Amino acid sequence: MNRKWFTTAVVAAVGAAIVYALFRFNYGPYSGNYAMYLIVNMIGLIFVPMLTIFLVFRADAGDFGFAPSASRKIWMWTVALFVGLFVLMLIASHWPRYQAYYPIFKRFSEFAYIFESANPFAAAPWMMLYAEVSYGLYMFCWEFFFRGYLLFGVQRALGSVAAVVLQAAAFGLMHYGKPEMIPSFGAGIILGILALRAKSFVPGFMLHWAASVCFDLLIVAARH
Repeated sequence: MNRKWFTTAVVAAVGAAIVYALFRFNYGPYSGNYAMYLIVNMIGLIFVPMLTIFLVFRADAGDFGFAPSASRKIWMWTVALFVGLFVLMLIASHWPRYQAYYPIFKRFSEFAYIFESANPFAAAPWMMLYAEVSYGLYMFCWEFFFRGYLLFGVQRALGSVAAVVLQAAAFGLMHYGKPEMIPSFGAGIILGILALRAKSFVPGFMLHWAASVCFDLLIVAARH
């Protein structure tokens, strides 16, 4: 087995194991604790992949998209995507199924008391700042796993199209039970293409995190 196929095979096997394990945990009885949710997911999404990159492949993390994108064109595309996404979020923020699910922090025990208020950002601004920033760290790990480790690892032997489709499929499955599960498959493809063009998952992370924070604010604003 040549090195490209070895890398792709290991990434696919490790990636599938991580997706399965996190799917079981995230929909299990212990996921209601926010700190535990963050720790377990970060271990699976960035710590384990980094171990395989450094110890198994003896490679640089930059080979898996862990690098900044210096291309101005890429950042212009990222901003354009955010503007388009903002319009869609503005509409979706008024829909009952999104209103019932978001902000996602309401599902965690540490934040339950905050959501007794119609506006958690006004009732507990520092707690919500902690929530959004810490969730950003989680999303950094999330984007590295899908748009870094899986995407660039699978691309080695199977090519760009297969890599984009496979990581988008895994990404969509991890949205099971969320109101945006179906659109997430398409979003995964767009973010995958963006990462390939940028040779980095960072623009996708910035887009995803900005959209997440913005949508929480739009959801709360739509209730008033």
